[in-house]
Amino acid sequence: MTQWQFSAVLLGVAATLVGVPSQAEGLRCGDRLASAGSSLYEVRATCGEPDDAQHTTESRTVLHSTLVPCTTNAAKRCEVVSEQTVEIVIDRWTYDFGSNRFIEFAHFEQGVLVNVTRGEHGHKDPT
Repeated sequence: MTQWQFSAVLLGVAATLVGVPSQAEGLRCGDRLASAGSSLYEVRATCGEPDDAQHTTESRTVLHSTLVPCTTNAAKRCEVVSEQTVEIVIDRWTYDFGSNRFIEFAHFEQGVLVNVTRGEHGHKDPT
């Protein structure tokens, strides 16, 4: 591969990644980090109040597996899989730490931080 071809491929990859939200290791607030598994309370204590907070409930169907006596031989155990619909509480918090940082989107399920994604640069004046 020539230097020109390599540069073209590298430019193509970089162009593809621009504008795609990235996954963060956690929510960095000053010198502190709220990582996956943190509660709503812990994130609020670490990072302060979010700039925006959305609260919804979502229905999900999950598979539930249990072992029961087999119908053909009660001495054996057979697996029975059933579907169960559960309600999941979803919270989505947005933090805008200023124009010199990316906007951070914190996604919580059942009050626990599941992941953090980064968006565009923030809109507030830097503090």
